[in-house]
Order: sequence, then C-alpha cells, then structure tokens
Amino acid sequence: MHVTHPLIKPDTLMLRKYQESVFSRAVDGNTLVVLPTGLGKTVVAAMLAAHRLYGFPDSKVLFLAPTRPLAVQHHNTFRKVLNLDAMVTLTGMDAVEDRKKLWQDNRVIFATPQTIENDVMRGLDLSCVSLIIFDECHRCVGDYSYVFIAGEYVKKAVNPLILGLTASPSSDKETVKEICKNLFIDRVEARTERDSDVAPYVQETVVSWVKLALPDEFKKIKALIEDLLREDLRALKERGFLESADLGKVNKMALLEMQTEIRKDISSGNADGTDAYAAVSFAASALKINHALELLETQGISALDSYLARLKKQPSKAIRRLFADERMMTLVKMVHDLEVLGFDHPKLDELVKIVKSNAGKKVMVFTQYRDSVDKIVERLNGGDILAREFIGQARKDNKKGMSQKEQITVLEDFRAGKYDVLVATSVAEEGLDIPAVDLVVFYEPIPSEIRSIQRRGRTGRNEAGRVVVLMARDTRDEAYYWAAFHKERRMRKVVKDMQDKPDKSLPDKAEDPHRREPGQQSLINFAAGDPGNGVTGRKMKIFVDSREKCAGVLKILRENAEIEVKTLSVGDYILSDRVCAERKTVNDFLSSLLDKRLFSQAADLKGNFEKPVMIIEGKEDIYSIRGINPNAIRGAITSLALDFGISMFFSRDEADTASFLCMIAKREQEDEKRLVSLHGEKKPLGLEEKQVYVVESLPNVSSVLARRLLERFGSVQNIMNTSRKELIEVAGIGETKADEIMNTIRSRFGQGSPEQKA
Repeated sequence: MHVTHPLIKPDTLMLRKYQESVFSRAVDGNTLVVLPTGLGKTVVAAMLAAHRLYGFPDSKVLFLAPTRPLAVQHHNTFRKVLNLDAMVTLTGMDAVEDRKKLWQDNRVIFATPQTIENDVMRGLDLSCVSLIIFDECHRCVGDYSYVFIAGEYVKKAVNPLILGLTASPSSDKETVKEICKNLFIDRVEARTERDSDVAPYVQETVVSWVKLALPDEFKKIKALIEDLLREDLRALKERGFLESADLGKVNKMALLEMQTEIRKDISSGNADGTDAYAAVSFAASALKINHALELLETQGISALDSYLARLKKQPSKAIRRLFADERMMTLVKMVHDLEVLGFDHPKLDELVKIVKSNAGKKVMVFTQYRDSVDKIVERLNGGDILAREFIGQARKDNKKGMSQKEQITVLEDFRAGKYDVLVATSVAEEGLDIPAVDLVVFYEPIPSEIRSIQRRGRTGRNEAGRVVVLMARDTRDEAYYWAAFHKERRMRKVVKDMQDKPDKSLPDKAEDPHRREPGQQSLINFAAGDPGNGVTGRKMKIFVDSREKCAGVLKILRENAEIEVKTLSVGDYILSDRVCAERKTVNDFLSSLLDKRLFSQAADLKGNFEKPVMIIEGKEDIYSIRGINPNAIRGAITSLALDFGISMFFSRDEADTASFLCMIAKREQEDEKRLVSLHGEKKPLGLEEKQVYVVESLPNVSSVLARRLLERFGSVQNIMNTSRKELIEVAGIGETKADEIMNTIRSRFGQGSPEQKA
C-alpha cells in the first residue's frame, strides 16, 4: 500500500516492512540506521523529513552528504517523493550571499558538510532545523565536518532530531561508539541481508575467489625487494625502534606508527639525536620499499615501474641512499625491462577471461591504484571489450582527475550501454547512483570491511549478482581478504549488540561532550571569563580572516568569543585595536622563510598594528623537518622579535593556539578596556608614515599601494582630488578598485552605501 501523507506525492512511496520498523523508531529519537546498499535508506530519510516538516511547519530539514554529486542525487530522490517545491542543493560552488538567500527561501536543504560548517562559522543559524540527516555517517569521527555540525545543532536547535545513515559503520566497537557519541545517537536500527524482514528484498550475491600464482620473474623481483626491506628493518631494530625485523610481523601500519614515535622522540628531545635522525631515514625508505612490494604482489609490473620512476625523482636523503644501492639499481632495471616486454601480473589475463565469459553483462572492476586503472582499461580495450575508467577529481602524479560533470557523463553512458565495463577506484564505492551491475570484480582484496561491503553492494540489487575476488597466492592479497572478512564479522556483532543492548553499548547521552571533570579548568575557559573562575565581563570579539575559517582554532574560538569572519588585509586574527596575530604551522613558517613571504608579512603586521603577534603552531622539531640551517631559523625568529617588534609564541596544536588568542583578547578587551577595530592603531612616528597610514585606510589599498599613490600624486590632498581615470593609470588599481576608492572619497557622510539604501 502506498504511503498517504500531505507532503508525500500520491502513489509514489511504499515502505517495506523493515523500512516501516526503522522509521517508527527514528521518529522518537536520534537514530543510527545501518542498512546494506540498495535497500532504501534514502526512502526512510524522505519519510522522516515529511513527518518533521508537517509536524513543525516553520522548520527546515538539512540533508548532508560527503560530495556534491551525492547531495544532488539525494535531492533528485526527494523531488520524486515529496510534495514540496522549496528544496535546494547548496555547495561551495555557490556564492556565500546566494547561499544565505537560498537557505532562507527553502525548507529542505541538501549540502556538503564543509559548506554548512563554513556557513555556521559565518553565523548560519541551525535553530530552525527540525531534522538533520547525516549520509555515510561512518565518516563522523575525528575532525570531519559532521562532528562540528552535530555539536552546534544540538546546542542551537529548538526541535532537534538526527538521523545517521550508513551501510557499514566499522568493525571497531570504540569507533562505532565514537560515531554514536558525535551524533548524539539514542538508538541503533541495523539490518543485514540475513534478517527475515529484509531477505525477501535481497537478491543472492555469489562470491568466488580466483587465486593465481606469481610467475618466477615476479619471485626474483620480490626477493630483491624483500632483501632491501629486511636491511632497513634490521637497522631500525638495532636502534631500538623495532622489536623484530621479521617481514611477517611488520606491515605498513606498524611502520607508520613507528615513524610517528621516532618524530615525537626527536621533538621532545628524549631520543639520541644521531640514532633518531638515522631511524627517520630508514623508516621512510622502509615505507617506500614496502609499498613497492605491495604493488608487485597485488598490481603488477606496470604499476611498479611507474612508481619506481616517480620515486627516483624525490629529493629526500632516504631516497638518494636507497637508489645508491646496487640492488635497487638492479631492481629498477629488471622491472623496466619486463614492462618494455609487456610482461605483467597474471590478474590481467584472468580479468579479460572473466569479463569475456560475461559478455553482454554490466561489469564493474574495482582497483586501488590509478596506474592500474589505466593498465586494466588498456588491456580490456585491447581484448575488444568496451571499458571506461571512473576516477576521482584530484590530480595525482601529474595525472588529471575527472570533474564531477565528467563523472556524471560516464555514469550516464555506462547506464545507456556505451560501455560494458567500468574500471573504478574508491570513488565508486560510496554513495553515488551507479547503475546496478551483474558482476563486480575486486582486482585486489582490501583490508577495510567498510570498503569491501560498499564494493559488493554494487551488484545483486534487482537480480542475482556475482562478485569475483582476484588474489595472488601467498601474498598480502590473501592477508587483506581475511582481514576484511573478520572485520566484517566483528562489525555485524558490534552493531547487533548496540541494537539489542543499547544501555550497555551506546555512550551516555546525558554527558555533555564539552564537560570537564570538576576542578579541571581549561585555559580557554579561564581566558574567556568562565563563571567558574569568578571572572565576569562582556563577551570578547575577534575578527578572523576568511582563509582561516576551516581551522580547528576557529571552532574553539566560537565557544568563547563573538567571531566575525572577514577578509583581512593583514594577519589572521585581530584581537584589539592594536593587536593582530598571524598564525603559522611549523611547516608554513619554514616555507614562508624559504620563499621570502615571511618578512613582507612581518612588515605589514608592524606597519598596521602597534602590538603584532606571530604564533608558530605544531609539535614538529622546527630545526629538523625541512633541512634548513638552524642558525637561519634562529636568525629569522630573532629578526622578527628585534627588527619588527613582533611577539613570538610557540603553540603545540590548534587548541593551544586558541588558548593564546583567547588570553590575549581577554587581556586587551577586558583588562585594558580596548576596542576591536579592523584597522590597527599603530601610531605613526614620522610625516611619511602618517601619510601612508591615511591613504592605506582607503578600500583595498595596501601599504605598498599607498606609497605608490603618494609617489604618483605627491600628497594626500592630490589623491583625494584625483579623477577615476588617473587612478586607473596607477599600477595595481583596476576599475573595480578605483570605483570603490572614488565612492569612499566622494560620497556624502551618512548617506550609506547603495546596498544599505536598497
């Protein structure tokens, strides 16, 4: 029977039994919904949206999806179902002012989380939202935008309700609990293909494995790579950073964790300098060699040859040492010779056989690496099979990605039958409206249970499907397959426990995520005048440069001060009429020193503010990470302090930076009773400085441009009396800037801007 509801189009929506059950539970509390791909999570979301909009007529519904194509896809689904015109998709491609109006004019908003996060930081009010839907909510961990948005929503919304959607949260119980905590989840509704109310709607998916032996040529190359890797591991073991140099006990994750620990030791000064610095180099080369071994075993000669060619161009000491080894030179030659001869992984020939045996059917091939995508498409096309790549937008190793428009075109062509095979990277695993296929081929197993489930979900929707997993025998292919298999079993158990025993499994929702133990007062709260300290006063105001809007610093500042995001001509944070702070990470500080930006920025800070501040953020050892002479770094810091009068602060992380900023703002605005102004009040000493200061107050006129204007016209008075035509003749002033300057100079005081009058 079709659903009858004032906001649902007649004869369009029929809820299956399990969807009805999930919906009835989601109506009353924040719910995490775990459903396999293709079983209608979006339908449940649409029904819940209609219910909330009808119950709260003045409210809005916000649907968040990780990518723009996915947001558009959900918008199209809702358009087919809801009897409502006021729906819109917002992304970063829309201008800020346009987004404000579209938000006001529509009741259902589909958006990417980064867009909404940025708008919330600019003051977007979520209080009127009666439902937020977080699609692919397994991403709601760490610093992902979902976490921030959910926190702001539950604090501000008048009638809040949250719905989290995913096909595969995680096999790790603590990660699932973190997702639930970040989304303030009260209940979990999970279904699998085996559940009685789901089984009638699920087509059988048959999974088979094809194991292939590595050729002798591969084994010779593998022995060389393992020999190189073993030597680095022994060097790390000798220096006390590894317990065992056994290749079977060391993987990529272990090497990355060890590398992090080595860098921590260097930064803290706890490790012997010589051994630790050498260990960093050995760890770096071990990671590179380990990746080469993975490419050989799972991808083949072509991918390995391309990787080694790129690796050789890298300038690090570890790579120079690696390529100075005779074994490495032999390895490079052997791989390249096999590539020239057209020799490659036996998976390629097997894949062609499998696809040809499924002629006339739609096939999707998943692989980890773009190099492999190119090779697979080439081999399939060479076998008279119509294949097309489907990759992400990012440019990698000078290879252009696919724009969203190109992705949509490829999917439409695949649906229309212009291609029989789609060869895709991970971009096709999550969410996108990819046509159901008859066969999915894993070119290699992957250790992630989430991605494995998403790949399989591309088949077996409307009719029985097949999955074929290609594996190289006695390699990490087999290890990765079993890792994903066991993780998936654990995930099912974790989610089932959370559904069956919510009181024991779900985090305590009464707990305020920002609460601290009694007596544990943060520096930020102290600086902000937290009542617990007996400090009172008006809320501080801080101007923040728009380019800093995504920093974690801003999220923390919003808790403690009134934030106004502006495009600042100087600095990142204005804390009073005389204090402006420039924030740099350790890496950015060193980069700006190398490319000469540092001192021009310092001059701008000094020229505009009486008390300029620079904060260098990060736990990295500033003297070791970029190979710059330590005395050059010390000289730069000394010059900033003595020549430019800039106060230097070193912070550990974003929270530490925010603490410094709040402390300075409190001291300036509450203790010193100073105002906050977009224009600094550094008092010029000489006549020229006064003249520059006055001219610099004109719109978009920097100190450099102010001097150029004074040199061209001779005096402030002449600049004020000049014509628009003469202004445009000055280098750096275009028509728009000239119009802004003329409008400022010639407009009568009090009449306001054209926008204000409108």
